Formats: sequence, C-alpha cells, structure tokens
Amino acid sequence: MTGMANTSSVIAGLVTGGLGATIGSVVTAVVQVTGKRSESKAAAADLVTNAAGRMVDRLDKQNSELREAVLLLTDVLDEVMPHLDAPPEVMEKLRKAKRVAQRAV
Repeated sequence: MTGMANTSSVIAGLVTGGLGATIGSVVTAVVQVTGKRSESKAAAADLVTNAAGRMVDRLDKQNSELREAVLLLTDVLDEVMPHLDAPPEVMEKLRKAKRVAQRAV
C-alpha cells in the first residue's frame, strides 16, 4: 500500500509542479505585458499567446508521460497479479485500482 501512496505522491508532484510552472509562465507574461506600456498591443498579445502555447505544450508532454506510466503499471499488474498470494480484499483493491487507471488512460 505504501508503494501506491508513493506513486500517487509522485504523480501529484508532477502535476502540481507542472501546473505551478505553467501558471508562473502566464503570470510572468502578464507582468511583462502590463509593465511595458510602450509595446504595441500585437506584441503584448504575442507574449500571452506564446506563454499559453508553452503551457499547452508542457501539459501535453506531462499528459503523455503520465499515460505511458499508467499503461506500464497496468501491464505489470497483469503479469504480477496471477502470482500474488494476497488476501482477497487486497486483490480486489488491485483490480479496482487497475480498472480506474485503465479508464483514466
């Protein structure tokens, strides 16, 4: 069970860290836009658009990495579960976790 908690912590950390970095990029772009009044509106729009594009790229990359990790974990569960000598309630938790992970992908 500790392994599952650690995995959840790692995934939460990746998502939170990426989200924090993304928000930071957007805030930086907004500050740059409001701080440079002499720039044209088109240049300001470019800054915000570029920041949003970087945010989407970063989130897409993280999403791909998380999907790959979930697929790998579900494959490993398929291989390992038949060989486990665990109580029925533990096996049911593993099956449920696998189903939830598969739906998420």
